[in-house]
Amino acid sequence: MKIQQEILSKIERDYFFIVGTIDIDANYFINKIEEGIKSSPLNFKTNVIGQMTEWEFFRGDKKFIGIILKFLDYLDNNKIAKERYFLREAWGVKESFGEYTKEHSHLPSYISGSIYLNNHSQKIYFPDIKKEVEPKKGTFVLFSSFLKHYTNRNNTNKSKYALAFNFDYTTFYGTENR
Repeated sequence: MKIQQEILSKIERDYFFIVGTIDIDANYFINKIEEGIKSSPLNFKTNVIGQMTEWEFFRGDKKFIGIILKFLDYLDNNKIAKERYFLREAWGVKESFGEYTKEHSHLPSYISGSIYLNNHSQKIYFPDIKKEVEPKKGTFVLFSSFLKHYTNRNNTNKSKYALAFNFDYTTFYGTENR
């Protein structure tokens, strides 16, 4: 083996990180999450060391889509999303006492997000950009999927509920019909 050149370095990269609030029927979604986690094979088996619905559980939910459309209008109207994309996954999360989310990114997705359904002290951290978000009912975060994020363990007896979702790149029309 003969190595001609080796470079180990970092480069700056464009990203977006948006935090806001939205009106949401939290009870509807919490009840749906409770229903979905009962039969989910994903509980404690992903980066969510807690309970979660299946990945596409909310993808066809009309109330969820109604919320997502507002996000899409914002991203498109403000030219934040520069590529074509489609909703790949939308799932629910419940983290109770001692549960947490391991540090991870959502690559190879393009756009990711979370919507919080109740007030909670278990913050989500984005170490690459030194940001954190405290969950409040209706708080949402939209971000470039390559941004790593995590939560510490829930140290309260109150469960945190959230919706999470990913938009993937589409290069050809029709690829989103999976």
